[in-house]
Amino acid sequence: MPRTQTPDRIKREKVEGVETKAFIYHSDPDYSSRIEVEREERWEFGIDGEAVATLLSTSVVADDLLAEPELPEWLIESLLGLGIEEIEA
Repeated sequence: MPRTQTPDRIKREKVEGVETKAFIYHSDPDYSSRIEVEREERWEFGIDGEAVATLLSTSVVADDLLAEPELPEWLIESLLGLGIEEIEA
């Protein structure tokens, strides 16, 4: 089942004075749901049935192309606030 084109829920909040949006999709072919977080950059996570978030893509460019980008603290706090139990980058 492909995920919907429009999010099922949008959560907006100011984090450190910057508007942050979380787009939540409840239907996804590979995960229980999907969350896309936009701020100055974009982060996309697949969420499994155990509320574990797996980083799928980001617009952040890492210094080391072989290393995963480091998740900022504001992003971790936002995901935990959405009910995520664990984050795998």
